[in-house]
Amino acid sequence: MPTLERRVLPGLDKEVSVIGAGCWTIGGPAANNGVPIGWDDVDPHEAFAALLKAHELGVTFYDTADVYGLGRSERLLGRLVREVGRDGLIISSKVGYFAGTGPHPYHPDQMRHQLNTTLANLSTDHLDAYFFHSNDFGDDDRYLADAIKLMHKWHADGIIGAIGIRAPHVFAQQWADGDGQHSAESARFLKLFQDIAPDVVQARFNLLSPLYGPDETDIFAFARLHGVGVLIKQALGQGVLLGGYDPDRPPTFSHTDHRSTDPAFTAEALRVASTKLAPLRDRFGHDPAALVRVVLRYVLQSAPDSIVLTGFRHAAQIHTNVTCLGNPLTDDELVEIRTLLHSTTHEEGDLT
Repeated sequence: MPTLERRVLPGLDKEVSVIGAGCWTIGGPAANNGVPIGWDDVDPHEAFAALLKAHELGVTFYDTADVYGLGRSERLLGRLVREVGRDGLIISSKVGYFAGTGPHPYHPDQMRHQLNTTLANLSTDHLDAYFFHSNDFGDDDRYLADAIKLMHKWHADGIIGAIGIRAPHVFAQQWADGDGQHSAESARFLKLFQDIAPDVVQARFNLLSPLYGPDETDIFAFARLHGVGVLIKQALGQGVLLGGYDPDRPPTFSHTDHRSTDPAFTAEALRVASTKLAPLRDRFGHDPAALVRVVLRYVLQSAPDSIVLTGFRHAAQIHTNVTCLGNPLTDDELVEIRTLLHSTTHEEGDLT
């Protein structure tokens, strides 16, 4: 079996597998303040078997959050830690969505409580990365300064390694000075980046993410300028890029599955995505493993300093994601893919 490639992730300054395990999906159904945030059809035994398979295949990076399954994802990962040991595992978690009985998720007491709970859930005394999961720091950012102080104290104390924040789904540094659709989000990100001084960021990127012009600094170029690492999420479009949903028979989800309110999973959106991706399937084949290879290789080669987090709910999924990479795409294939999927430079994909 081929060895899973590794890269040194800037900001983390550790060599990690290019494919990481995104553990949101294994948390199962959940809601936070009435908002669906989970996933249906998760068997915890199959999910743990998938974590073991990921470790067996050479995956070293595992990303979770306190709110994923309201602790279930962290506890499954903690079971992996107890099973295989902490050494060799790079573990990332997040804080900032779950307020518990506190006044706000970023209230200092709530942050301390959540960190202690996360460490206990994960059966560890330290995190390799800890993310600000939300950009909502209360009215007038009232909790921001204290939250930053806490994060940097934990970093200085060795409890957490890299400090992370989320990037907008689409971003160019130059947009922050404009009045376009994404200017406010870009400006907000730049402010938080300056205030927090993170080591790593997490960004959504896939085949349908927009292309940028030569005068635009996208999140990957921005990260390189600042020596910051990027964790890429939703490279597979939550299965939509692989044709996992039939637009003629759109799926139904429970009230605790986030897809029940996500417009990307409506029949119309699925039909648009299927039509747009048809030339790609015709060119590279309809076999799921072949599509996964194209999707992941495109992302890895478009962002050579980053790693990709892939979601999964059972061992077969993580096995396909890790073992299908094969040879890199050629330069001609990369150009062909962009030509097939993007008619204009600023076209925004349905799954970004």
